[in-house]
Amino acid sequence: MPKTYKLTYFNLRAKGEPIRLILAYGNIQYEDNRIEFSDWPALKPKTPFGQLPVLEVDGKPLAQSNAIARFLAKQCNLMPATDWEQAQADELADLANDIFTMTRPVNLVLVRDDAKRQSAIPEVLASLAPLLDKVEARLLANSHGWLVGNKENIIGFRRCFFVILHQHQPDAHERTGLTKALFRPLPYHYA
Repeated sequence: MPKTYKLTYFNLRAKGEPIRLILAYGNIQYEDNRIEFSDWPALKPKTPFGQLPVLEVDGKPLAQSNAIARFLAKQCNLMPATDWEQAQADELADLANDIFTMTRPVNLVLVRDDAKRQSAIPEVLASLAPLLDKVEARLLANSHGWLVGNKENIIGFRRCFFVILHQHQPDAHERTGLTKALFRPLPYHYA
């Protein structure tokens, strides 16, 4: 019997986007339960750790975005080929979480004051530049065109953070000294 999947996350991209993209890549049918912030206080105590996203598989909840992504990547044959490549993918997934945290001062959802958000952009981009330069160097050093390994794998779906950053800050790659390699659109879409 096929598994049923239900992804619960806020009605935005952020940490839910890589998961949605993996589901789309794997042609996995799922319920995309996008909640509004006003609904979160009632739902929060019902989640495993009081956080989102949560993926329910046949009614069983799984929390934490990296754990969900790894679980789905195994279902979709998206795990890196070797233990070393898996460790590199884990390393970059943790870095993606760090980058996500570093961008909080310019997050459209968290910071409603446009002037405050705009004034924070130069500092955030300056703090991101060294990290993004190192990620880009790794991408460019891999002759296969992937962040890790020689085929599409789990960490490629984390690249959506860079694509989203580019959509909100089209000149971000220029401000950080990056080429457009990290910002090229992902070929996976979902309805």
